[in-house]
Parts: sequence; C-alpha cells; structure tokens
Amino acid sequence: MGLIHLPQAKWAGGTGRQVILKSDFDKIEQAVLESFALGHSPSLEYVGPSQVRVNATSDCKARVMLNGFPSPLHRGLLVDGGLSDERYRENATPAALDLTNPACLWGTEKAGQWYAVLAVAGSGDTTFALKGLPVMRVSSQAAQTISLRNNADTGNIGYGFAADELAGGRLLVLTGASRGLMRPIVANNSDNGTAGTLTYSGAPLPLAQGDWFVALPPVNFRYLGMILNDAGGDLAPFFQEGEAMMFRAPRDLTQGAISGFTAFDLALAAPPTARFLFGYASAAEGSDLKLAISYDGVTPALVLHAPPPTAAFYGARGALVFTCGVAPGHRLYLDNQNTPHQTVRLAGWRE
Repeated sequence: MGLIHLPQAKWAGGTGRQVILKSDFDKIEQAVLESFALGHSPSLEYVGPSQVRVNATSDCKARVMLNGFPSPLHRGLLVDGGLSDERYRENATPAALDLTNPACLWGTEKAGQWYAVLAVAGSGDTTFALKGLPVMRVSSQAAQTISLRNNADTGNIGYGFAADELAGGRLLVLTGASRGLMRPIVANNSDNGTAGTLTYSGAPLPLAQGDWFVALPPVNFRYLGMILNDAGGDLAPFFQEGEAMMFRAPRDLTQGAISGFTAFDLALAAPPTARFLFGYASAAEGSDLKLAISYDGVTPALVLHAPPPTAAFYGARGALVFTCGVAPGHRLYLDNQNTPHQTVRLAGWRE
C-alpha cells in the first residue's frame, strides 16, 4: 500500500537537500493510484438495537482517509478544523460501535438522539475504530457558553461528558445564522441531566434556540454516517449506500389535517446533515390524498394530489412518494388544506 506510508516522517525534519529513494517514488506512485479508489467512506451496517459496524475482510478491506466532517456549506467536501491528521487507515476485520459500551461514545447514551459515527485512530495507528458523537442543539447562549437542547427540541439536556473532554476540539454550526462557522471549544461541563453546557472562544456566534451543531473532537477522525437512537433507546434499523441512508421502517413526520403552510421541525425524522429527503404521503378512510411542501412557508415547491382508490392497501387508500430538499433551519412547511386522515412519512435522506 502507498497511502498508508504518506507523508513520511523523514521529510518533516531538516533543511536543504534530502535523499529520495526509488522506494519513496514507488510509495508515491501507489498512493496516487489508490487515492482514486477512495471516493466514498466505508458503509455502516445495522447489527442490532445497540450496534452498528463497518464490515471488512482480508479480501475486502475497509479503507478510509481520516479527513473530517461534511461541510454544512458544500456537498462532498469535508472539514476538520485542523484536528485530524488526514492520513489513511484500513481494517481487515469488522469494527463495531455499541451504544451500551461507554468506550464507544462521547458522553452517555441518550434516547431520542442522533449520533454521528466517526472512524477514529491514534497518530501511530494503521487501523481505525468507531465512536459515536452526539449531535447537539442550542437552547440559549450567555457569554459564549451554550446551554444544550435535546434533539426533539422539547427541553434542555446534559450529555454526561467528562468535564472538559471536548476542550481542544472545534464547535461546527450546522444550521441557522452561523451555519458553516467554527470556534475553538474551551470547556464543557459534566451534567448528565438537563443542564449541559459548552463554552467556546473567539468572536461570539449568532445562535438561536434549536440551531444544530457538532463538537468536532480533538482526535484523528472521519465521519461515516448518522444513526438514530430512537425514543425507546433502540437504534432505528437502516440501510446505507454511499451518501444515502434509508430507514427500514419509515418514520412519521406528521399525521392529520394541516390548515395552511405550517413549519415542521425535522428533529428525529432526519439528521441536520441531510440535504435531500425521501418520503411518501398517504390517505385513509376514503379521503383525497393532499400534500403541499414549501421551503419558505409561502410558495409550494411540490404538490401531491390524488383521489382515493376503491380499496385499502396496507391500511392506505392512496399513497404517493416524493423527494425534496431541506429548508433552511432544518424544517419543512406542509399543508393539506385541512384534509383529515393524512400521514406524511420520511423513508430516508441523502447527504
């Protein structure tokens, strides 16, 4: 392998001329060729209610460059805040993450919570492990100390981090007025109830309640995907292929009549890294199927309308699929002209 040998330590020291051997050129040549095979990170596999893994064998290795987290501004680009060494690692055996194992998480396990699954490695490691990073929301801010809100946006939360374990990392804002901005993290408390806080330095960020962010850790890391620990404390089963994630059982976004465009927070239906959503609308009890989706609460971007079939199928008297973008603030505006017996479900997303 070539990438695993680069950059070479011997080139970092000294000045003036240095000897470059034929074997050095061989490593560089192999690395150039290998880099074209690393268009995607390894896929996550659902294993059970508390476990996911990256599968690998000696013949089909899991290969990854530890180069950060998806940019909230530019699809396909990664950012690491200068925290990761951006070097290559590979596994020939499966790597697992178990939410019940404290060593696999930053903080303590929380229900109703999105976790970013990161591939992590020490500076001298040639393989990687998996670790879960909770995605967080803003409750309020005072003097650059953020009080934390739960993912459902229903109350405040503490994650039970070790005191200041995130210090030295970077706060990356995913939604809201400060989307795409980073700040150094200087402190976090250890609250494990409803009073979690995180403090950053640098210029104050404009933040509002419900804004999403991640605390990029001070380790070598690469984002692999989002998983949802549902309200019951079990992982929502999923399939992942590249940048697409699909729930094995679609999740309700809303049910019932909606009169006029109304904002629906995506909360536990799709993560804040989602750029496109896959879903469907259904109707029951002989009602027309009606759904209008807007990104600004004024102009319909997508309209679904169909009369009911004569017979129900899997409990629905009509269903239509849709794909749409995600409105600023990680929400959608929906309307069905106050029509009863309507359901909107999300089946997955693309990042």
